[in-house]
Amino acid sequence: MCFVTGGRAGMRPMDHSVLKCCLFSLFLLTVSASGTLSNSAVPTIQPLSNTASASQPANTATSSSATTPSCTTRRCLASMLIAKEARSPPQSPRCISIIRVPSIVYETLSVDTKNLRFESRLEVPLSWEDPDLSWNTSVYHHDVVVLPVSKIWTPELHVTNGVQTTMKHGNKDLLVHSNGTIEHMVIMNTVVGCEVNLYNYPFASDFCAIALNVWAISGCGMFLDFGNVSKTSANRGDWLTEEVELNAKGGRDDRNYLWVSLKMRSENPFLSLVLPSILIIVADVVSFSLPLGGGERISFKVTLVLSFIMFLIILNDLLPGGGQCSPIIRKHFCFCLVILVLSTLQSMVLTRLAKCGTLWPCSLSKSKDSLLKDTDNEEESKSDIKASEEEKNTALQKVVKFLNKMAAQDHKNAIHHRFANKVDLVCFCIYLTVLIVYAVVILYFSFGSRCEINQLDFWS
Repeated sequence: MCFVTGGRAGMRPMDHSVLKCCLFSLFLLTVSASGTLSNSAVPTIQPLSNTASASQPANTATSSSATTPSCTTRRCLASMLIAKEARSPPQSPRCISIIRVPSIVYETLSVDTKNLRFESRLEVPLSWEDPDLSWNTSVYHHDVVVLPVSKIWTPELHVTNGVQTTMKHGNKDLLVHSNGTIEHMVIMNTVVGCEVNLYNYPFASDFCAIALNVWAISGCGMFLDFGNVSKTSANRGDWLTEEVELNAKGGRDDRNYLWVSLKMRSENPFLSLVLPSILIIVADVVSFSLPLGGGERISFKVTLVLSFIMFLIILNDLLPGGGQCSPIIRKHFCFCLVILVLSTLQSMVLTRLAKCGTLWPCSLSKSKDSLLKDTDNEEESKSDIKASEEEKNTALQKVVKFLNKMAAQDHKNAIHHRFANKVDLVCFCIYLTVLIVYAVVILYFSFGSRCEINQLDFWS
């Protein structure tokens, strides 16, 4: 300072020169300080403005990269989903995956009555959810994307009572929605063991089950949620698919099955098997009008037996060897064959009785007749010698004796024929009565009786 302080009383006034010097010094200090501040502020503000201008495009780029996706096409999005390698089942917190089956299209391909199996075809659309395959539509502007089926896990269906089952994909691709829902189609060809009730063959009808399920154990796994079921191509050979229903045994979700109603078209087997058997029996009944002598009846009946054996072989190739409900038509054919054979044997016996009057073999009876004839010839020769010596016998007596023998033989044969015809008439009446009773019994068992089979015993 340019002034000197002291006591109040000791203060003295300063000179004008000293005062000017102090004011000048103060001015210089003020100017230097302001110049220093202005010089230091210029380089400081300049870098801040450069830094701000440089950071502004960086922040803009960061914000734009955060809002703009790296994939803009479906193929890029599909590649991103494939890279997740979702080849295992979806793992939900409850350890349960619901597989929805909106509809099933069923078709019967064939029914094998010999081996008790039937083949069918199923078109099964599937739908399930996999959260790992979902995406944000505000970032990726696509609602659905197509992925190859070989890169994504797909559920596998199996038939519990199937003998042989093949499942193939309906397409090499599947559809994935933005919420993780996957849609796919599989086609199944399955051969199911079903003991078709052939008791009333060829008027048979029965139900067969196709147990369609997925893997599940101890409450963990997959469960099916079914929709409706429809059928196509109802006519397959001799069998008609009347109805297909979806049921669950005991209300359990892991025991679902298709209940297929089958009915046999009886026209073809009736015309090719049942009607010929009836006509053969009718022909055998009419054959009783043929005479016993001459062998025409026997040869005709043998022809009928051989024809019936041929139809029995055809029937044996169509029907199974056994089962819970054996076809009643097999018993019908066996009974008819026995009746035909007995009728043939009866005709053979009565033919022998009408000709010889005895049931002994022809060789023995002929030997006895020839022995008696030789004895008579010897006696006649001796008497002829004596007669020639005495000339007592004449040719007229020989003719009369021969005619008498012929008349006696004819009378004897007539008696044999009358007796054989009476026996034949009695056999015909018995035969016809048995056939009438049998016809009533077979009709009752064919249309008034049923045999029940448990088609769900494979679960028991």
